[in-house]
Amino acid sequence: MIMKTAVLKRVDLWSLCKIAFVLYATIGFVFGLFYGAIIAFIASFGAMWGDHMPGIGHLSGVLGIVAVPVIAIGYGCLGAVVITIAGALYNLAARFVGGVVLTVDVTDLSGPPSA
Repeated sequence: MIMKTAVLKRVDLWSLCKIAFVLYATIGFVFGLFYGAIIAFIASFGAMWGDHMPGIGHLSGVLGIVAVPVIAIGYGCLGAVVITIAGALYNLAARFVGGVVLTVDVTDLSGPPSA
């Protein structure tokens, strides 16, 4: 086992943006499913309201379906922008004070495991 130190002096903003978008869009998709289910549940009460609010059931049902991709894409875009700005600020700060020091374990995995 060989321990080496490395300094993270710069973060590639485009790769950071892509990863952040995928992660936040996935989280937004899960939240979208949750909120879409709540909105669809509310739509099921449209029949109970009868003449007081005609069409509320259909409108809520459509909103429940549309909420999933809208929330996923919106959350992905917002998260990617915020994380990319944070990465740019990190690059700026690292230029003046140095980067984050990382200690990594470099192990040869091709040979037999050591006991």
